[in-house]
Amino acid sequence: MGALGRALKAPFIRFGRAYNETAQKYPFSTGVLTTVVKTSAADLFAQKVMERREEVDWRRHGMFVAFGFGYLGCWQFYLYNDLFVRWCKPLTALVGHVGSAPIKTFIDQCIHHPLLYFPCFYSLKGMVEGRPWADSMADCHEHLWENCKALWMIWVPAQMINFTVVPLHLRIPFVAGVSFAWTVVISCMRGALDKTPPARVEGGSMGPSAVADADAAASSGVARTSTISLQPLLNASTASADSQDSPVAAPPPVGLAQLISDEVCDPASAPLLLR
Repeated sequence: MGALGRALKAPFIRFGRAYNETAQKYPFSTGVLTTVVKTSAADLFAQKVMERREEVDWRRHGMFVAFGFGYLGCWQFYLYNDLFVRWCKPLTALVGHVGSAPIKTFIDQCIHHPLLYFPCFYSLKGMVEGRPWADSMADCHEHLWENCKALWMIWVPAQMINFTVVPLHLRIPFVAGVSFAWTVVISCMRGALDKTPPARVEGGSMGPSAVADADAAASSGVARTSTISLQPLLNASTASADSQDSPVAAPPPVGLAQLISDEVCDPASAPLLLR
């Protein structure tokens, strides 16, 4: 049995070693490619498994993949692996990665995401839905606090680990892996298994906010039956030992906090998330 176990594990070990060596040689290309693949897989999973679409919406898929490439891949690689390293270099030299990780996590979760990530994500969401940019920003501001709370539940501990022990060249892949894994877990827990009827208002029609959220999709990252982050798992991806989604949507959108506690919130006011 020991020999069989080693034989079964050997291909995964070889792949892991090859991936690590490639990431060390080409951290940017490996990180961005990993994020693109993750974003593509997450949106396809959302459309086919969670939303149970017969036909893939390739326009939406292409926009999410572009978001995964440009924002979650290129921009976040530069942010985590270059800017964060330079900004925190004196602190890291003084107290090490364990001491500087809380500062990086604070900048990422309390400044980067509220001020940049969420507006960009909601802008993309609005483009997918064909809505005016002003409406997208209104949604972003309306759901910002709920989105941040759901974001922090997963990504504060994840980024603390990422900035503390994950080598720089593997930070983007780490975030992409956490993001996709969480998307699948939430889907199995609730998203693909729950079919909640949409909220109705006057005349039996859905309210504008419910309609918008019902038609959306993410981070990054995910599906229509519940709100999940594709990177910040909405949000990001990075790569070396000193710095460092998909968006989703849902018929009645449900924030990560609500998913975890198994409480369904009002579809018209529920947060839409994320990486």
